[in-house]
Amino acid sequence: MIDWLRLFPDSDHRLQMTLRPADAPRFWQHSEEAEHVLAERRRWLATHRERHLLMLPEAEEAVREAVGFIMASIHRPACSPDQAAAAVEPDWVVLSGDAERSHPVIGGAVIFPSSWALEEKIGRPMHEVHAPVPGLQTAIGSQISAFLGRLTPNAPRERDNWGLSADPALNHHPALAIRQMDASATLENTWLRHERQFLARLPITNAILFGIRVTNHRLDDVASHPEVAQRLARILATMSDEFASYKGLQTARAPLVAALTRAGASSRT
Repeated sequence: MIDWLRLFPDSDHRLQMTLRPADAPRFWQHSEEAEHVLAERRRWLATHRERHLLMLPEAEEAVREAVGFIMASIHRPACSPDQAAAAVEPDWVVLSGDAERSHPVIGGAVIFPSSWALEEKIGRPMHEVHAPVPGLQTAIGSQISAFLGRLTPNAPRERDNWGLSADPALNHHPALAIRQMDASATLENTWLRHERQFLARLPITNAILFGIRVTNHRLDDVASHPEVAQRLARILATMSDEFASYKGLQTARAPLVAALTRAGASSRT
């Protein structure tokens, strides 16, 4: 269950980490949509494994530990990375524990990326991974580095992220012809793409496990909550042009803000 009021604070748009304690079994366990989601994962792994499952030579031990952690969380025996990629709904990425190298990405199974490619991020440090996001390094770059440095075993954390999309597909790899948001956007043909993110320090290798569980929610359903509609309208309206462009919302933002504003007002009457 998503806490929409937590996801959309009553404030102007700003980048923030907003971390909270995480429950590993709850994060990695199957949902009611597991059958469909796991079938999608198997399909993409069978057709484009080279896009979705990657590991540097240095990552072998850390990936093995990460997979063991994931499977133990759902009370299943350890398995290979290929098997783990198809066995759980969330994507997972392994970061090096080396803070001096800014925790580079060393492996992972990312079947449902939100318009980014694991093959372009592998081997890169965190500040390079986040470089395309306008304003992120200035706003929270130092907080991210400090948090990763402080993260300890047995104290996992989670946070939320979100975006808007013109379709409900789970796999938004850049190589795919995903429909882009435009001025025809309405609450009925727009989906809110929610990411529940999980971070845990692995005790043996000191690597960091990063989990990403993606779900889609039609925007008119989200906006049926009047306060949520009002808050989201404010966040979109106050988003910088540069950030809106990065999110693909250049022409979709104005009609969505207007529709959300109307939804918030009509729900109160």
